Amino acid sequence: MPDPAAKVVSRLIASAPRELLEALLDTVADAVYLVDPDGRVEFLNPAALRVLGYDHPSELLGKISHPTIHYKYPDGSHFPAEDCPMLRPRVTGETVRIDEDWFVRRDGTMVPVAYSSAPLPMRGGRGAVVAFRDISDQLAAEAHRRREAIDRTRLQALEASRARIVTAADAERTRIGRDLHDGAQQRLVHLLMTLQRAGALLERDPAAAGTTIEEAARDARAAIGELRDLVAGIHPAILTNRGLQAAVAALTVRAPVPVEIDVPPSRWPAPLEATAYFVVAEALTNIAKHAPGATHARVCVGEHRGDLVVQVIDDGPGGAAPDRGSGLRGLEDRVAVADGQLAVLSPPGQGTTIRARLPLTARE
Repeated sequence: MPDPAAKVVSRLIASAPRELLEALLDTVADAVYLVDPDGRVEFLNPAALRVLGYDHPSELLGKISHPTIHYKYPDGSHFPAEDCPMLRPRVTGETVRIDEDWFVRRDGTMVPVAYSSAPLPMRGGRGAVVAFRDISDQLAAEAHRRREAIDRTRLQALEASRARIVTAADAERTRIGRDLHDGAQQRLVHLLMTLQRAGALLERDPAAAGTTIEEAARDARAAIGELRDLVAGIHPAILTNRGLQAAVAALTVRAPVPVEIDVPPSRWPAPLEATAYFVVAEALTNIAKHAPGATHARVCVGEHRGDLVVQVIDDGPGGAAPDRGSGLRGLEDRVAVADGQLAVLSPPGQGTTIRARLPLTARE
């Protein structure tokens, strides 16, 4: 409501007969009430009764305004009268406009309002006329627009994350194929040739054949180790079989610094456990690569307010940023696809905290 509205009402009150004034104010859509120099309600129109949840003017007339309709904040805390801008016109003579405030209804619930309060010369001093309106629909519409904007932004970010993950998956398949060709496959080919050579030696030189078979066994063990490492990088069997606690413990064995583990033995949906596992794996890898001087790390996993929260904390030099490394950017994408959020807190000289929040809705 514009400031002039309260001023116009104030002039009408000062000049018009009371009967005419009350008849006029009864017809307006905006809520209006008057307070005398003591702050007591002297008049209110039907619109004010409706907004404040009262049935009859007698329920408010004569009551001091502030402790009746304006005595608390929306969180329930006390609103001191000396801080109330609505009362200021009675003291200073100024007109006050407030775009968003909250009045207390008769049943104790709160109603959001916009109001203007103008001074009113009265017998015995200066009162005020307050014109206000319920802005519940306006605030709901604004909140809806904000939610839509947030949802659009999240959708765009999610689509971008999925596109990067598809690209990363293609690159990962290429890497796996190359690793298989250059590593385990070559060892298996060598193993086959060694076994064929041992077979040829078996009759004419059993001792040499035995030595050759031992060489083949070494190749077999090396190939198994390479395949195990390759599969662990895709999805470790220990995570599937024994859960996140055991898988994280296995990760920390190879960590460059001592790692304190605070992970419960609980089980969660497999996609959630996999995301949590790779958050920890990438964070520990980053400590090894980018945190010289780190002496300690801590891995914490637990449920909080409907999320699985994964934290990896180190006491290294800090300064980590997702936009400066493909590893953290890849983690952001992986967490985003799980509808989660990744935060990297890494002030220079104060260590790094990587925190992922993963919604537990998948459990349902």
